[in-house]
Amino acid sequence: MNVSGKLALKMLYRGLRNKLEQRPISISFEITHYCTANCWHCNWGGPFKGETRLQAEDYAAICRELRPVVSHISGGEPLARGDVYDITRAMANPGGLPWMILVSNCAAMNVDKYEKLRDAGINQFSISLDFPDDRHSDFRRIPKLFQKMDRVIPELTARANNDVSINTCITAWNYRDVPDMVKLMRKWRTPINFSVYTPLRMSDPEGTPREDQLKEVREVFQKIVDMKNEGYPIYTSERVMWKYYKFFTEGGIPGCQAGRRFLVINPDGRLTPCAMVMAYYNDQRDMLKDFTSSNTCEMCYISTRANTEKKLADFIADNWDMLARQILPWRKPRSLELLTEDPAADGNGSGPTKTKDEQETEASQSAAAQ
Repeated sequence: MNVSGKLALKMLYRGLRNKLEQRPISISFEITHYCTANCWHCNWGGPFKGETRLQAEDYAAICRELRPVVSHISGGEPLARGDVYDITRAMANPGGLPWMILVSNCAAMNVDKYEKLRDAGINQFSISLDFPDDRHSDFRRIPKLFQKMDRVIPELTARANNDVSINTCITAWNYRDVPDMVKLMRKWRTPINFSVYTPLRMSDPEGTPREDQLKEVREVFQKIVDMKNEGYPIYTSERVMWKYYKFFTEGGIPGCQAGRRFLVINPDGRLTPCAMVMAYYNDQRDMLKDFTSSNTCEMCYISTRANTEKKLADFIADNWDMLARQILPWRKPRSLELLTEDPAADGNGSGPTKTKDEQETEASQSAAAQ
């Protein structure tokens, strides 16, 4: 993320303060439930008739009241609203918090919209990916979506703003393809963040790996951890990856803090504890009293939950590389080196390329041999 040292300290301070005050760390503003996709694993898709929507300043007022560290502009597909720029502008606080993230399927994204959203106040663009090829188009039910992403995302990342990331939900359908998606990030020059499937959205257990698949899932997860240690641009920490595996093996993670650490704002302004619970509240105090205080659900462990429920020590450990760069700005992580190297240099962009020094040494050795 393109976070300055000063802003990182602001995020840490507000996060600690919000925990003490039982205010959310992260809020997802679902500004519409209409979506241009119709994904296998999601309960939103296609037109959403009769939807009541707040206006830009209404969402901004909610954001100012709850004071999250991070605000997601999401849906549905947020780019389906023509006033998404006005909503972003009303909620944004340039140079301060909340950190503004737009969550999109990329079907309507282009360079012009990207620049307009940046100007309006978006700090980070989170784009969903389910497969490293055209199976993604089929999964999202948007023809040629992957081909568009394969063209547009490099156009965005070439602008070198370090504000585009990929989000992948690991499922029984795609876990074998995750390493190839990580390799694809070298071509797209963007980091990847992981979440894991929950049957709550669709009441469908088919997306959860079966018991006989868990050994292979573990091998894939170890491969992801190894790739991260090799310098591939993976945001998800090793600690969180193994908690994801625990979720798959045990069927749940207790201690959910939905409504306290994170929550959802619906298009009409009502609050829900999370995107999978259809319980509606007019303010957070009622939600904390009537839902969170007695919540025993442990049926999801999505990225938002995994990252907002971390203990302070875990947060610092998982983000140490980023925090160290604020103190030592010349300290460049290996993942950024990989993102700035030529992805075609090794033929298919599937692994780290040789450094300039290594290439020059090989060239001199070859010349000497001749």
